Amino acid sequence: MLREYLRRNEGSHHPNLRVVHRLDKDTSGAIIFAKNVKAQSYLSKQFEEGEVDKTYHAIVRGVIRENDGMINLSLMESPTNPGTMIVSEKGKKSITSFTVLERFNNFTLVEAKPLTGRTHQVRVHLMSMDTRWPSIRFTAAPNRCTCRVSRKTTSQKKGPEKPVINRLPLHAYRVSFREPTEEKLIAVEAPLAKDFARMFEGPSQVRGAVALAAIAEVAIECRSFI
Repeated sequence: MLREYLRRNEGSHHPNLRVVHRLDKDTSGAIIFAKNVKAQSYLSKQFEEGEVDKTYHAIVRGVIRENDGMINLSLMESPTNPGTMIVSEKGKKSITSFTVLERFNNFTLVEAKPLTGRTHQVRVHLMSMDTRWPSIRFTAAPNRCTCRVSRKTTSQKKGPEKPVINRLPLHAYRVSFREPTEEKLIAVEAPLAKDFARMFEGPSQVRGAVALAAIAEVAIECRSFI
């Protein structure tokens, strides 16, 4: 798909296009591809050595009173559920910093930066927030969580409303790395996905109601999606 996009929009052909890293399931945002094997190796090494700076935006249910903080919880693969990560003292050191971007009546928009590169680190660390703040939940909304967002979507047309967001509210907002040719630092920012951005349309009181509907009490716990 990406090869075809580049061919049509840039007139360029990249038969050796390779993915450098991956995003977790249901996560939107920036992802890096390399045009050749040499570039892939160069960029992959930066990931392995922790030189790539990644920034995520996420929505959690509940209000975080602190403006910023650190989540320092070791992670390991679950012995009973291979392929999933859990918090454990036996795991590898894992640190995520977070900053509150905006607060509403019932949810918080946060910016999270993984300082270590463990699998599923951001989502597992955000999910663990309820151990520090019992009222905080990082959840994904099922399809039945719906809400009209703005005047454009509040028409008189009949029919079922579409869900505001029916996935984990996590977006890979920014990634910065050194490019292979001249080793210049490049920062790439990805606009919010439509479903994520839709939660912030309209005045703040409307946005708060919309987001609450999207991550309501009936939301599925994030643990189901790890």
